[in-house]
Amino acid sequence: MATKTKKEKDHMNAVAELGCIACNKLGFPGSPAQLHHIKNNTGLGRKSSNYEVIPLCHYHHVGSEDAYHVSPKKFTEKFGTQTELLSQTYDLLQKSNS
Repeated sequence: MATKTKKEKDHMNAVAELGCIACNKLGFPGSPAQLHHIKNNTGLGRKSSNYEVIPLCHYHHVGSEDAYHVSPKKFTEKFGTQTELLSQTYDLLQKSNS
């Protein structure tokens, strides 16, 4: 795996600082977040770029029945597709930088 560039690290840190996007949609902004690389036509065993990450707390990432990695279908029905959440993440980043 290639080393992350400073620009990638800065982007990933900014995304994590947004807090969990699922918790935010539920009215609980600022939950500590992990980064989830979206699955977007990347194929088996390959992850998306370090710019295609969304912020998810442990609960929504891997730690519950509502977590993406436990039930992607249930997660998507409740919170939207990964592509939609990525777009919303970019919107939140833009607002936080203005």
